[in-house]
Amino acid sequence: MYIIKQNLVASENYSVKCPHSMTAEFIVVHNTANDATAQNEVAYMIGNKNQVSFHYAVDDQEVVQGVPINRNTWHAGDGNGEGNRKGISIEICYSKSGGTRFDQAEKNAAHFIANLLRERGWGIEKVKKHQDFRNKYCPHRTLDKGWNGFIQMIKSYLNDMPVTSSSGFKVGEKVRVKESATQYATGQALAWFVKGSIYEVTKVAGDQLLLSDIISWVWVDDVEQVSANTVVATDKTFLVKIICDELNIRQKADFNSEVIGVVKKGEVFTIVDQQNGLYQLKSGAGWISAATKYVQKI
Repeated sequence: MYIIKQNLVASENYSVKCPHSMTAEFIVVHNTANDATAQNEVAYMIGNKNQVSFHYAVDDQEVVQGVPINRNTWHAGDGNGEGNRKGISIEICYSKSGGTRFDQAEKNAAHFIANLLRERGWGIEKVKKHQDFRNKYCPHRTLDKGWNGFIQMIKSYLNDMPVTSSSGFKVGEKVRVKESATQYATGQALAWFVKGSIYEVTKVAGDQLLLSDIISWVWVDDVEQVSANTVVATDKTFLVKIICDELNIRQKADFNSEVIGVVKKGEVFTIVDQQNGLYQLKSGAGWISAATKYVQKI
């Protein structure tokens, strides 16, 4: 139906495009109000210095990601309100002229959103429109066609998605992610620390598995069953709370490494590794100091 690609904003532009870490709570739907492709939408967005950004653009052939979903985007027009700080932002392309290209882009977006809902265990109420956060008629063409119709399209894709598996895997079993695995089932690149790690199966859907402590689905072909007595990866991770005003995120486990972002006081993160006095963030965003004057284990 479509392919998923990434063209992520450079870390040095995080301060403009996505300055805050984010734990998503819902999805916000937009229309682009032009006729550019998803690739062009994202390329333009990440290439300018405007404080406007979004996570995904969807056209009739592709879903292109421009910002990591663990970072906020500036899309809802509500400043530091919930829309900008808690929503996964999705732009549907070709809405200026409409027609068959837009219709297919809208179908692709509905299917992609259904996947996001399923992998997070969210219900349809988590799908919102730009208009919900600011008095703006957006997504304009989707609203013209009927918002409820778009919601019903998402529901139909959710209903069509398999809920059982013939793979032999069951909820509660332990599996190891193979070193050869390269992508999550969503098409995004698999985080390096997931490879070779042991997880518990929490949900099964067709040929996909949702694993403990992973926020995305994996293919059954990319895992292998292990003994029930094997320690799962969650036993090796822990949470830390930021107790200083701001703390730099570094690209590598080296205090001389490039600073690629910051975390704020009171924010909580899952740690998956420790090297050279730094902690690695589970999100893959980078490394932070492990000094107790900056972070506190919880």
